[in-house]
Amino acid sequence: MKSEILMDCIGQIDDDIIIEADVKSAEVKSVRYPWTRWIPVAAIAACFIVAMLFLPNQIQPTNPADFSNLPKLTVNTELGSYGFEGYLAYDVNELRNGNPWTENNDLKTMPVFANPGKFNSAGVPVNGLSSKEMLAEAEKIADLFGLEITSLYTEPTQEQIDQIVHKMEAAGASEEEIRQNTSIYRATAECRGARIEVQNDGHIVLVLTPETAHLAKEIGKLSSCESFTISFKYGYETIDGTMYSIGLPLPEGYSFTYNTTYEQAVKITQYLFSEFGSFLGTTEPGYDLSADYTYSGVLMRPSTFVFDNSGSLADRILNYNFRRLYFTGTNLGELGAIKYYNADLSQKIGDYPIITAREARKLLLENHYITTVPEEFPGEKYIAHVELIYRTSGLNAVFMPYYKFLVEMPTMELENGLKTFGAFYVPAVKGEFLENMPLWDGNFN
Repeated sequence: MKSEILMDCIGQIDDDIIIEADVKSAEVKSVRYPWTRWIPVAAIAACFIVAMLFLPNQIQPTNPADFSNLPKLTVNTELGSYGFEGYLAYDVNELRNGNPWTENNDLKTMPVFANPGKFNSAGVPVNGLSSKEMLAEAEKIADLFGLEITSLYTEPTQEQIDQIVHKMEAAGASEEEIRQNTSIYRATAECRGARIEVQNDGHIVLVLTPETAHLAKEIGKLSSCESFTISFKYGYETIDGTMYSIGLPLPEGYSFTYNTTYEQAVKITQYLFSEFGSFLGTTEPGYDLSADYTYSGVLMRPSTFVFDNSGSLADRILNYNFRRLYFTGTNLGELGAIKYYNADLSQKIGDYPIITAREARKLLLENHYITTVPEEFPGEKYIAHVELIYRTSGLNAVFMPYYKFLVEMPTMELENGLKTFGAFYVPAVKGEFLENMPLWDGNFN
Protein backbone atom coordinates (compact mmCIF):
# COMPACT_ATOMS: atom_id res chain seq x y z
CA MET A 1 0.00 0.00 0.00
CA LYS A 2 1.47 3.38 -0.97
CA SER A 3 2.53 5.44 2.03
CA GLU A 4 0.70 8.58 0.88
CA ILE A 5 -2.58 6.66 0.58
CA LEU A 6 -2.12 5.12 4.03
CA MET A 7 -1.36 8.49 5.62
CA ASP A 8 -4.42 10.04 3.98
CA CYS A 9 -6.52 7.16 5.30
CA ILE A 10 -5.15 7.48 8.80
CA GLY A 11 -5.75 11.22 8.64
CA GLN A 12 -9.47 10.55 8.42
CA ILE A 13 -9.51 8.57 11.65
CA ASP A 14 -10.98 10.16 14.78
CA ASP A 15 -8.30 12.25 16.56
CA ASP A 16 -9.23 10.70 19.91
CA ILE A 17 -8.17 7.28 18.63
CA ILE A 18 -4.81 8.60 17.46
CA ILE A 19 -4.20 10.43 20.73
CA GLU A 20 -5.00 7.35 22.79
CA ALA A 21 -2.68 5.23 20.65
CA ASP A 22 0.12 7.72 21.22
CA VAL A 23 -0.52 7.70 24.96
CA LYS A 24 -0.38 3.92 24.98
CA SER A 25 3.00 3.93 23.26
CA ALA A 26 4.35 6.36 25.86
CA GLU A 27 2.97 4.27 28.71
CA VAL A 28 4.64 1.12 27.42
CA LYS A 29 7.96 2.85 27.14
CA SER A 30 7.75 4.26 30.68
CA VAL A 31 6.93 0.68 32.18
CA ARG A 32 9.78 -0.96 30.28
CA TYR A 33 12.50 1.64 30.93
CA PRO A 34 12.45 2.25 34.65
CA TRP A 35 15.09 4.80 35.96
CA THR A 36 16.57 6.10 32.73
CA ARG A 37 16.31 9.54 31.17
CA TRP A 38 16.36 9.61 27.37
CA ILE A 39 17.78 12.55 25.45
CA PRO A 40 16.59 13.05 21.85
CA VAL A 41 19.36 13.32 19.28
CA ALA A 42 18.27 16.72 17.99
CA ALA A 43 17.71 18.58 21.25
CA ILE A 44 19.16 16.33 23.97
CA ALA A 45 15.78 16.60 25.73
CA ALA A 46 15.29 14.39 28.77
CA CYS A 47 12.35 12.01 28.92
CA PHE A 48 11.03 7.13 33.67
CA ILE A 49 8.18 1.75 38.75
CA VAL A 50 8.38 -1.15 40.21
CA ALA A 51 8.98 -3.34 43.18
CA MET A 52 10.74 -5.92 45.00
CA LEU A 53 9.91 -9.32 46.36
CA PHE A 54 12.04 -11.96 47.94
CA LEU A 55 13.55 -14.09 45.24
CA PRO A 56 11.75 -17.43 45.01
CA ASN A 57 15.05 -19.29 45.10
CA GLN A 58 18.57 -18.40 46.04
CA ILE A 59 20.88 -18.30 43.06
CA GLN A 60 22.77 -21.55 42.63
CA PRO A 61 26.11 -21.08 40.86
CA THR A 62 26.52 -23.29 37.84
CA ASN A 63 29.15 -25.99 38.20
CA PRO A 64 32.12 -25.00 35.99
CA ALA A 65 31.92 -28.44 34.42
CA ASP A 66 28.41 -27.57 33.19
CA PHE A 67 29.40 -24.37 31.38
CA SER A 68 29.79 -26.24 28.11
CA ASN A 69 26.09 -27.10 28.22
CA LEU A 70 24.99 -23.47 28.29
CA PRO A 71 23.47 -22.21 25.02
CA LYS A 72 25.11 -19.21 23.38
CA LEU A 73 23.31 -15.90 23.81
CA THR A 74 22.46 -13.36 21.13
CA VAL A 75 23.22 -9.78 22.16
CA ASN A 76 20.44 -7.37 21.20
CA THR A 77 22.00 -4.39 19.43
CA GLU A 78 18.66 -2.73 18.59
CA LEU A 79 17.75 -0.14 21.20
CA GLY A 80 14.64 1.33 19.59
CA SER A 81 14.07 4.88 18.42
CA TYR A 82 13.57 6.76 21.69
CA GLY A 83 16.36 9.28 21.30
CA PHE A 84 19.57 8.68 23.21
CA GLU A 85 20.27 7.80 26.81
CA GLY A 86 22.14 10.53 28.59
CA TYR A 87 22.23 12.23 31.99
CA LEU A 88 22.90 15.86 32.88
CA ALA A 89 24.96 16.72 35.96
CA TYR A 90 27.73 19.06 37.06
CA ASP A 91 29.63 16.06 38.42
CA VAL A 92 29.07 12.34 37.85
CA ASN A 93 28.84 11.76 41.62
CA GLU A 94 25.50 13.59 41.54
CA LEU A 95 24.13 10.64 39.54
CA ARG A 96 24.62 8.21 42.41
CA ASN A 97 22.03 5.46 42.66
CA GLY A 98 21.22 2.48 44.89
CA ASN A 99 22.86 -0.29 42.86
CA PRO A 100 24.28 -2.80 45.39
CA TRP A 101 27.03 -3.84 42.93
CA THR A 102 30.53 -2.57 43.65
CA GLU A 103 33.60 -2.82 41.45
CA ASN A 104 35.64 -4.74 44.03
CA ASN A 105 33.43 -7.84 44.25
CA ASP A 106 34.10 -11.51 43.58
CA LEU A 107 31.15 -12.38 41.33
CA LYS A 108 32.07 -15.14 38.90
CA THR A 109 28.63 -15.94 37.47
CA MET A 110 25.28 -14.24 37.03
CA PRO A 111 21.94 -15.74 35.92
CA VAL A 112 20.40 -15.15 32.50
CA PHE A 113 16.67 -15.39 31.82
CA ALA A 114 14.50 -15.64 28.73
CA ASN A 115 12.10 -12.72 28.42
CA PRO A 116 8.61 -14.29 28.20
CA GLY A 117 7.21 -11.10 26.65
CA LYS A 118 7.42 -10.34 22.95
CA PHE A 119 7.55 -6.73 21.79
CA ASN A 120 7.99 -4.96 18.48
CA SER A 121 10.54 -2.21 17.79
CA ALA A 122 8.15 0.41 19.22
CA GLY A 123 7.94 -1.46 22.55
CA VAL A 124 4.36 -2.62 21.94
CA PRO A 125 3.57 -6.24 22.94
CA VAL A 126 2.83 -8.66 20.11
CA ASN A 127 1.57 -11.47 22.34
CA GLY A 128 -0.52 -9.43 24.75
CA LEU A 129 -3.92 -10.00 26.32
CA SER A 130 -7.03 -10.28 24.19
CA SER A 131 -9.87 -7.78 24.59
CA LYS A 132 -11.90 -10.43 26.40
CA GLU A 133 -9.06 -11.10 28.83
CA MET A 134 -8.53 -7.39 29.50
CA LEU A 135 -12.21 -6.80 30.18
CA ALA A 136 -12.36 -9.79 32.50
CA GLU A 137 -9.29 -8.56 34.40
CA ALA A 138 -10.82 -5.10 34.83
CA GLU A 139 -13.97 -6.62 36.30
CA LYS A 140 -11.88 -8.85 38.57
CA ILE A 141 -9.94 -5.89 39.99
CA ALA A 142 -13.12 -3.88 40.53
CA ASP A 143 -14.54 -6.76 42.53
CA LEU A 144 -11.26 -7.11 44.43
CA PHE A 145 -11.47 -3.52 45.69
CA GLY A 146 -15.25 -3.42 46.04
CA LEU A 147 -15.68 -0.84 43.29
CA GLU A 148 -18.93 -0.38 41.38
CA ILE A 149 -18.43 -0.34 37.60
CA THR A 150 -20.48 2.29 35.78
CA SER A 151 -18.98 1.79 32.33
CA LEU A 152 -16.80 -0.90 30.75
CA TYR A 153 -15.19 -0.56 27.31
CA THR A 154 -12.11 -1.20 25.20
CA GLU A 155 -9.88 1.31 23.41
CA PRO A 156 -10.41 1.53 20.57
CA THR A 157 -14.00 0.33 20.77
CA GLN A 158 -15.32 -2.23 18.31
CA GLU A 159 -17.25 0.52 16.53
CA GLN A 160 -14.06 2.54 16.07
CA ILE A 161 -12.22 -0.55 14.82
CA ASP A 162 -14.94 -1.19 12.25
CA GLN A 163 -14.57 2.40 11.02
CA ILE A 164 -10.79 2.02 10.69
CA VAL A 165 -11.10 -1.31 8.85
CA HIS A 166 -13.65 0.12 6.42
CA LYS A 167 -11.47 3.15 5.57
CA MET A 168 -8.25 1.14 5.27
CA GLU A 169 -9.86 -1.52 3.08
CA ALA A 170 -11.20 1.20 0.81
CA ALA A 171 -7.67 2.61 0.55
CA GLY A 172 -6.25 -0.78 -0.39
CA ALA A 173 -4.44 -1.60 2.86
CA SER A 174 -3.06 -5.09 3.33
CA GLU A 175 -4.34 -7.47 6.01
CA GLU A 176 -1.15 -6.96 8.01
CA GLU A 177 -1.47 -3.15 7.87
CA ILE A 178 -5.07 -3.40 9.02
CA ARG A 179 -4.15 -5.77 11.84
CA GLN A 180 -1.40 -3.43 13.10
CA ASN A 181 -3.80 -0.48 13.17
CA THR A 182 -6.79 -2.18 14.78
CA SER A 183 -5.34 -3.86 17.85
CA ILE A 184 -7.11 -3.19 21.14
CA TYR A 185 -4.51 -1.86 23.54
CA ARG A 186 -6.55 -1.20 26.69
CA ALA A 187 -9.74 -2.07 28.55
CA THR A 188 -11.18 0.53 30.94
CA ALA A 189 -13.66 0.18 33.78
CA GLU A 190 -15.09 3.49 34.93
CA CYS A 191 -16.10 3.13 38.58
CA ARG A 192 -17.61 5.35 41.22
CA GLY A 193 -14.64 7.33 42.50
CA ALA A 194 -12.04 5.39 40.51
CA ARG A 195 -10.94 4.15 37.11
CA ILE A 196 -9.31 0.82 36.24
CA GLU A 197 -7.22 0.37 33.10
CA VAL A 198 -5.87 -2.98 31.93
CA GLN A 199 -3.29 -2.69 29.15
CA ASN A 200 -2.62 -5.50 26.71
CA ASP A 201 0.83 -6.12 28.16
CA GLY A 202 -0.86 -6.89 31.51
CA HIS A 203 0.01 -3.61 33.20
CA ILE A 204 -2.71 -2.39 35.58
CA VAL A 205 -3.51 1.28 36.26
CA LEU A 206 -5.81 2.11 39.18
CA VAL A 207 -6.70 5.80 39.32
CA LEU A 208 -8.02 6.92 42.71
CA THR A 209 -9.81 10.12 43.72
CA PRO A 210 -10.18 11.61 47.24
CA GLU A 211 -13.27 9.43 47.63
CA THR A 212 -11.31 6.19 47.11
CA ALA A 213 -7.73 7.16 48.04
CA HIS A 214 -7.87 4.91 51.13
CA LEU A 215 -7.77 1.90 48.81
CA ALA A 216 -4.08 2.59 48.19
CA LYS A 217 -3.42 0.98 51.58
CA GLU A 218 -4.76 -2.25 50.04
CA ILE A 219 -2.01 -2.25 47.42
CA GLY A 220 -1.07 -5.82 48.35
CA LYS A 221 -4.16 -7.08 46.52
CA LEU A 222 -2.29 -6.39 43.27
CA SER A 223 0.99 -8.01 44.32
CA SER A 224 0.49 -10.97 41.97
CA CYS A 225 0.63 -8.61 38.97
CA GLU A 226 3.88 -8.20 37.08
CA SER A 227 3.42 -4.43 37.07
CA PHE A 228 0.85 -1.89 38.17
CA THR A 229 0.38 1.79 38.87
CA ILE A 230 -1.80 3.42 41.50
CA SER A 231 -2.34 7.02 40.46
CA PHE A 232 -3.91 9.77 42.56
CA LYS A 233 -6.18 12.21 40.72
CA TYR A 234 -7.14 15.08 42.99
CA GLY A 235 -7.70 17.62 40.24
CA TYR A 236 -5.55 20.50 38.98
CA GLU A 237 -4.24 23.82 40.26
CA THR A 238 -3.22 26.78 38.14
CA ILE A 239 -0.19 28.81 39.23
CA ASP A 240 1.07 31.74 37.12
CA GLY A 241 -0.92 30.46 34.18
CA THR A 242 0.52 26.93 34.39
CA MET A 243 -1.73 24.01 35.29
CA TYR A 244 -0.36 21.42 37.72
CA SER A 245 -1.75 18.03 38.69
CA ILE A 246 -2.69 17.60 42.35
CA GLY A 247 -1.76 14.27 43.94
CA LEU A 248 -2.26 12.67 47.35
CA PRO A 249 -1.56 15.25 50.09
CA LEU A 250 1.30 14.35 52.43
CA PRO A 251 1.69 15.09 56.16
CA GLU A 252 3.31 18.33 57.24
CA GLY A 253 7.08 18.17 56.90
CA TYR A 254 7.01 15.89 53.84
CA SER A 255 7.26 17.29 50.33
CA PHE A 256 7.94 15.28 47.21
CA THR A 257 8.70 17.65 44.34
CA TYR A 258 10.87 17.27 41.29
CA ASN A 259 13.69 19.28 42.88
CA THR A 260 13.76 17.29 46.13
CA THR A 261 17.25 17.12 47.66
CA TYR A 262 18.92 13.80 48.41
CA GLU A 263 18.28 14.11 52.15
CA GLN A 264 14.64 15.02 51.56
CA ALA A 265 14.31 12.09 49.15
CA VAL A 266 15.58 9.67 51.80
CA LYS A 267 13.08 10.98 54.34
CA ILE A 268 10.04 10.92 52.03
CA THR A 269 10.87 7.52 50.49
CA GLN A 270 11.30 5.88 53.88
CA TYR A 271 7.98 7.35 55.02
CA LEU A 272 6.12 6.22 51.89
CA PHE A 273 7.63 2.76 52.10
CA SER A 274 6.43 2.45 55.70
CA GLU A 275 2.95 3.49 54.57
CA PHE A 276 2.56 1.41 51.42
CA GLY A 277 5.34 -1.18 51.26
CA SER A 278 4.45 -3.62 54.03
CA PHE A 279 2.95 -6.12 51.58
CA LEU A 280 6.48 -6.77 50.28
CA GLY A 281 7.56 -8.31 53.56
CA THR A 282 11.17 -7.10 53.38
CA THR A 283 13.16 -6.26 56.50
CA GLU A 284 16.18 -4.76 54.70
CA PRO A 285 15.03 -2.21 52.12
CA GLY A 286 17.43 -0.59 49.69
CA TYR A 287 16.75 2.84 48.23
CA ASP A 288 17.45 4.32 44.81
CA LEU A 289 17.19 8.10 44.83
CA SER A 290 18.89 8.89 41.53
CA ALA A 291 18.44 12.26 39.83
CA ASP A 292 19.79 14.51 37.11
CA TYR A 293 19.23 18.07 35.90
CA THR A 294 17.19 20.04 33.41
CA TYR A 295 19.03 22.19 30.87
CA SER A 296 18.43 25.26 33.02
CA GLY A 297 20.18 23.60 35.97
CA VAL A 298 17.15 22.52 38.02
CA LEU A 299 17.60 19.25 39.90
CA MET A 300 15.16 16.59 38.70
CA ARG A 301 14.13 13.68 40.90
CA PRO A 302 10.83 12.55 39.32
CA SER A 303 10.69 9.27 41.22
CA THR A 304 12.46 7.08 43.76
CA PHE A 305 12.22 3.35 44.33
CA VAL A 306 12.74 0.70 46.99
CA PHE A 307 14.09 -2.83 46.51
CA ASP A 308 14.85 -5.83 48.71
CA ASN A 309 18.51 -5.42 49.70
CA SER A 310 18.86 -8.74 51.55
CA GLY A 311 20.46 -12.02 50.51
CA SER A 312 23.55 -12.62 48.41
CA LEU A 313 25.01 -9.89 46.21
CA ALA A 314 23.61 -11.64 43.13
CA ASP A 315 20.14 -11.75 44.73
CA ARG A 316 20.33 -8.07 45.60
CA ILE A 317 21.41 -7.13 42.07
CA LEU A 318 18.44 -9.02 40.64
CA ASN A 319 16.08 -7.33 43.09
CA TYR A 320 17.52 -3.94 42.20
CA ASN A 321 16.96 -4.48 38.48
CA PHE A 322 13.76 -6.51 38.39
CA ARG A 323 11.70 -5.94 41.55
CA ARG A 324 11.00 -2.32 42.41
CA LEU A 325 8.42 -0.25 44.24
CA TYR A 326 8.41 3.32 42.90
CA PHE A 327 7.07 6.56 44.34
CA THR A 328 6.46 9.49 42.01
CA GLY A 329 6.03 13.07 43.16
CA THR A 330 4.24 16.07 41.66
CA ASN A 331 5.37 19.64 41.01
CA LEU A 332 3.30 20.73 44.00
CA GLY A 333 4.92 18.30 46.46
CA GLU A 334 2.27 15.58 46.75
CA LEU A 335 2.44 11.88 45.97
CA GLY A 336 1.48 11.43 42.33
CA ALA A 337 1.66 7.66 41.94
CA ILE A 338 2.90 4.36 43.33
CA LYS A 339 4.32 2.01 40.73
CA TYR A 340 5.31 -1.62 41.01
CA TYR A 341 7.50 -3.72 38.73
CA ASN A 342 8.13 -7.42 39.29
CA ALA A 343 9.56 -9.03 36.16
CA ASP A 344 8.78 -12.62 35.22
CA LEU A 345 12.08 -14.45 35.77
CA SER A 346 10.58 -17.93 35.61
CA GLN A 347 12.42 -18.88 32.42
CA LYS A 348 15.97 -19.14 33.64
CA ILE A 349 18.49 -20.18 30.99
CA GLY A 350 21.42 -20.68 33.34
CA ASP A 351 24.21 -19.12 35.37
CA TYR A 352 26.82 -17.70 32.99
CA PRO A 353 30.47 -16.83 33.72
CA ILE A 354 31.02 -13.08 33.57
CA ILE A 355 34.00 -10.84 32.92
CA THR A 356 35.30 -8.22 35.32
CA ALA A 357 34.72 -4.49 35.03
CA ARG A 358 38.37 -4.12 34.05
CA GLU A 359 37.92 -6.56 31.18
CA ALA A 360 34.74 -4.76 30.12
CA ARG A 361 36.64 -1.48 30.10
CA LYS A 362 39.14 -2.98 27.65
CA LEU A 363 36.30 -4.10 25.38
CA LEU A 364 34.84 -0.60 25.53
CA LEU A 365 38.16 0.85 24.35
CA GLU A 366 38.07 -1.63 21.46
CA ASN A 367 34.60 -0.33 20.44
CA HIS A 368 32.77 -3.47 21.56
CA TYR A 369 29.80 -1.59 22.93
CA ILE A 370 26.12 -0.75 22.38
CA THR A 371 24.93 2.83 22.66
CA THR A 372 22.29 5.29 21.56
CA VAL A 373 24.68 8.23 22.01
CA PRO A 374 24.94 10.03 18.64
CA GLU A 375 28.70 10.39 18.85
CA GLU A 376 31.58 7.96 18.97
CA PHE A 377 33.23 7.02 22.25
CA PRO A 378 35.46 10.05 23.09
CA GLY A 379 38.31 8.18 24.80
CA GLU A 380 39.32 6.45 28.01
CA LYS A 381 39.92 9.64 30.00
CA TYR A 382 36.21 10.48 29.74
CA ILE A 383 34.99 7.27 31.42
CA ALA A 384 33.30 8.55 34.57
CA HIS A 385 31.46 5.58 36.10
CA VAL A 386 30.76 1.87 35.66
CA GLU A 387 28.16 -0.48 37.15
CA LEU A 388 26.76 -3.95 36.52
CA ILE A 389 23.11 -3.86 35.42
CA TYR A 390 20.52 -5.80 33.43
CA ARG A 391 18.84 -4.30 30.39
CA THR A 392 15.18 -4.90 31.18
CA SER A 393 13.24 -3.49 28.23
CA GLY A 394 10.88 -5.67 26.22
CA LEU A 395 13.16 -5.32 23.20
CA ASN A 396 15.54 -7.82 24.81
CA ALA A 397 14.77 -11.49 24.10
CA VAL A 398 16.93 -12.41 27.09
CA PHE A 399 17.68 -10.62 30.34
CA MET A 400 21.46 -10.75 30.67
CA PRO A 401 23.98 -8.65 32.62
CA TYR A 402 25.89 -5.73 31.09
CA TYR A 403 28.45 -3.26 32.30
CA LYS A 404 27.01 0.21 31.93
CA PHE A 405 29.61 2.94 31.48
CA LEU A 406 28.73 6.59 31.94
CA VAL A 407 31.03 8.56 29.66
CA GLU A 408 31.38 12.33 29.67
CA MET A 409 30.69 13.73 26.20
CA PRO A 410 32.90 16.84 25.99
CA THR A 411 31.17 18.28 22.91
CA MET A 412 27.82 18.24 24.74
CA GLU A 413 28.75 20.38 27.75
CA LEU A 414 26.26 23.22 28.23
CA GLU A 415 27.12 26.88 28.73
CA ASN A 416 25.99 26.71 32.37
CA GLY A 417 28.59 24.02 33.10
CA LEU A 418 26.26 21.01 33.00
CA LYS A 419 27.91 17.96 31.51
CA THR A 420 26.25 15.21 29.49
CA PHE A 421 27.10 11.65 30.50
CA GLY A 422 26.20 9.14 27.79
CA ALA A 423 25.47 5.45 28.47
CA PHE A 424 27.62 2.78 26.78
CA TYR A 425 26.87 -0.92 27.34
CA VAL A 426 29.31 -3.84 27.20
CA PRO A 427 28.04 -7.45 27.63
CA ALA A 428 29.16 -8.87 30.97
CA VAL A 429 28.85 -12.51 29.86
CA LYS A 430 32.13 -13.97 28.64
CA GLY A 431 32.59 -13.74 24.88
CA GLU A 432 32.72 -17.48 24.23
CA PHE A 433 29.11 -17.69 25.37
CA LEU A 434 27.89 -15.01 22.95
CA GLU A 435 26.72 -15.50 19.39
CA ASN A 436 27.70 -11.94 18.54
CA MET A 437 30.04 -9.48 20.22
CA PRO A 438 28.80 -5.96 19.45
CA LEU A 439 31.17 -3.75 17.50
CA TRP A 440 30.38 -0.09 16.90
CA ASP A 441 30.30 0.57 13.14
CA GLY A 442 29.79 4.31 13.10
CA ASN A 443 25.99 4.16 12.95
CA PHE A 444 23.58 5.28 15.66
CA ASN A 445 19.97 4.40 16.38
